[in-house]
Amino acid sequence: MQIRTRRAGMSLGLALALLVPALPALAEVKLAVVDTRRAVISSEGGKSAESTLSQLEDKKKKELEPRSGKCKKLQEDIEAQRFVLSDEAIQERMIEFQSCQRDLERDFQAAKDELAVQNRKLLAPLMKKLEEAVKEIGKDKGFDLVLERSNSGILFSTEALDITDLVIKKLNEN
Repeated sequence: MQIRTRRAGMSLGLALALLVPALPALAEVKLAVVDTRRAVISSEGGKSAESTLSQLEDKKKKELEPRSGKCKKLQEDIEAQRFVLSDEAIQERMIEFQSCQRDLERDFQAAKDELAVQNRKLLAPLMKKLEEAVKEIGKDKGFDLVLERSNSGILFSTEALDITDLVIKKLNEN
């Protein structure tokens, strides 16, 4: 996704560099800007996806919390009994703690990966709808070019060019 964004930014920069000499001819070009991130997050579908992801994240945390507590208790027991246990017993407990910690880290990474997959699954259809909404608004309003605000390197644009609210409204209608 970041590679696509960088390519889009470079493409936009190249296009603008080629268009600068022709600025007088571009005086009648109608531009618009949309913040896709805000549009997705603010749409009803985006809020629903965020809620679903939040529930999944809470579920994963609840699954991993007891195991994290177990590992922490093992570590505390080792520290508390360090001077009472033999070196062999301490080594055994350290191996047990390291195994617990390693398993927990592996499962944490697996949960993180699962959340990322679910995020992509939930957002892919939304992004497709967003693209369709932007195209439809662009055609209806007669825009020659619609730029993405957050990823294309746009540092400033007037509010008059921003069609994000129209895109959110269109997404919610669909």
